[in-house]
Amino acid sequence: MIALFSHNNMKRTITSRLTKIALSSTLIVAGFIITIDSSLAQTVTYEATLRSQDAKARINLRAEPSLTAKQIGYGLPGDKVTILDLLRGTNNQTRFPWIKVKFVKSGAIGWIRGDFVNTPLSILTSTDPKSRINLRAKPSSSSQQLGYGLSGDRVMVLGCETGSDQDRTPWINVKFVKSGATGWIRGDFVLVPLTFC
Repeated sequence: MIALFSHNNMKRTITSRLTKIALSSTLIVAGFIITIDSSLAQTVTYEATLRSQDAKARINLRAEPSLTAKQIGYGLPGDKVTILDLLRGTNNQTRFPWIKVKFVKSGAIGWIRGDFVNTPLSILTSTDPKSRINLRAKPSSSSQQLGYGLSGDRVMVLGCETGSDQDRTPWINVKFVKSGATGWIRGDFVLVPLTFC
């Protein structure tokens, strides 16, 4: 079951067959524009804004999701982009997702490191790509398990909290993009730039 929302009256519509729906909806969630075009088998696009601590910074646009990839352009803080894809970083860059973007004004497409894109969209990660990542009712490993996600699943970050566990692990409140399931996941399994939480 997938939940979709109509932009006219924010009425919830539930359906189990996305391919039969010819609906395009737009939501504004926490200031982010989210468009769900279910006629394209759940294509979800997110508009976001580039950000940097330095207001005059040039934010590199790369051909591939890596700091060593060819620079094909740059953006500036405040530029509007549409998010096309997310990937986990490689080598020593694993804490940040790489985000494939399309610039709203120029149409340029490329990869930008996730901490330069202001978005609640993130990705689950694990050292074992086949492991199940527990979704919990509360921010604690002893809390009820509601379900699980897999490495690579896309989630919306709803909030962050330091857990009550002994190690004081940060926990991330998430909503799965595909299923709509919500709950808490340990912070080491969600690629969230430290500037977000």
